Amino acid sequence: MKTNTLPLRLRNGAVKASENSITIGSLFDVSSSRQFSRAVARMAARKPSHAIIDLSRTRSVDSSGFGALISGLKRLNEQGATPIVVCANSSVRRLMDFAGIARTFTIVDRMSDARKAIAKAAADNAQGIAS
Repeated sequence: MKTNTLPLRLRNGAVKASENSITIGSLFDVSSSRQFSRAVARMAARKPSHAIIDLSRTRSVDSSGFGALISGLKRLNEQGATPIVVCANSSVRRLMDFAGIARTFTIVDRMSDARKAIAKAAADNAQGIAS
């Protein structure tokens, strides 16, 4: 599953978006949260079946970044996409667990795990259609 990634800004808080994934840089702050929100709006308009939010490089999330993440996940879900968050940072994961994101959305440690979850969902969906 190859995706072309388009850089929106080059700095620590860079946000990169492709057809079905959004990658956040090391800082998810007020500046990158605005970029993230715009990338989510563009992605949601395309109505993908799944969306990967890649926080694997993210070391720090401020309140605006966290708020944008929650809003973005809800928006994608409302548009029919299945959002999957990739995050291995233990402090960011604890924050998501505390806020209840882990109970509502799929969170995995690696991008390969996200791709496996997407493939499994597609296979389950195909079996449901064939039945």
